[in-house]
Amino acid sequence: MNVIDKSSRRRANSWRSRLDTRTTAVIASATGAVPLLAIALLSPTFLRPNALPILIAVLTFTAVTVLFAAKVGRLSERQFAVLGFGGMTGVAISAYLIADPAGTRAVTSMLAIVPAIAASSSPPRVTACLSAASVLMATVLSVVSVGSSGWAVTAVAIGAAATTVLVPVALIGGLRRTLTLVNQKLQRLADTDPLTGLVNRRGLLSNAHTLVHEACEGRKLLSALVVDVDYFKAVNDTVGHTAGDRTLAAVADTLARAVHAVVGASDAVVARTGGEEFLVLASHRADHELARQILDRIRSDCTVTVSIGTVTVDVQPAVPGDGAWPAENLASTESGGLDQVLDTVVRAADAALYQAKTDGRDRACHAGTLTITWQGAPHRTATQRAASRSEPLSREQDVPIVPEQ
Repeated sequence: MNVIDKSSRRRANSWRSRLDTRTTAVIASATGAVPLLAIALLSPTFLRPNALPILIAVLTFTAVTVLFAAKVGRLSERQFAVLGFGGMTGVAISAYLIADPAGTRAVTSMLAIVPAIAASSSPPRVTACLSAASVLMATVLSVVSVGSSGWAVTAVAIGAAATTVLVPVALIGGLRRTLTLVNQKLQRLADTDPLTGLVNRRGLLSNAHTLVHEACEGRKLLSALVVDVDYFKAVNDTVGHTAGDRTLAAVADTLARAVHAVVGASDAVVARTGGEEFLVLASHRADHELARQILDRIRSDCTVTVSIGTVTVDVQPAVPGDGAWPAENLASTESGGLDQVLDTVVRAADAALYQAKTDGRDRACHAGTLTITWQGAPHRTATQRAASRSEPLSREQDVPIVPEQ
């Protein structure tokens, strides 16, 4: 018995995991017309004369809709629009077949279900089209059911039917927009360092993904710079941590403005990776030029200096069996692959940063060109990989940038 119960629970969980909320709502709303057949069989006067065959045809379409939605699991926008419109048409026909006008008006209210479902997750155009179709059907049914009672009663019935459709759509659409804005705000808070306003490690991953992917697809180089504030501990010890925070904020602002002036805001990401250390990842310009601009601006605009380690990054696609990374890393997710790319880049730039510190600070050292592979990159042929493959780290350009005398 326990084995049977566990198997049943597994099947139920698997069923629920296959269906998204919208598809589940479509199935639930489609089955709402089934009781009409039972009522019609129990009370022959419930429907108009000769309406039973038409109702059976509507319920047949309903059954096809339910089976199709259950098999697909997650309806596409086109599938949802077609099935939703078909479902509303079925509801409108069912309402028309009811002999009692009160029953017609009651079933007409079911026309609000599909537009409300659309408002929760579909694009605005789909929601608007389904809402307009629903209001039109509700208007026709209102005229048919109470048209003989005079224009005033008909107008009230039309207004009530349209309100029944549009109010849920407006409410759900408003809640959806509010939820989207809240989620966006939470995402920004999660991705942003509160002190400097730069992205943090989490934000770096999401922002760097596009740069790395485009660099690999377009066979373009990237520039990576690790920037560290010189003698920052002495700043905290001398003027206090509050003044130290202001210093970090000033350095972050100056650093971002310098990078955007040279590279452009859309082609670079500037992140605070910890303490007094920052990371810049940008579409490749002359590393020396970018580092020199940062050094000059920090000297002129801030009360501290910085040391910089730079590396030029050549991103190539990883292919299983290529030997660049172990096979288990190639099987990881794209975010995992990007994590590994950034860690490799930072290690190389850190070595150059250490050299800049050793040589006297307030300067930059270049670590050369670093060729790395990224499992999220597009596939290239073996000939293409062989033509562009180079040593993992070249020190041929390891020339320090010293401040002008």
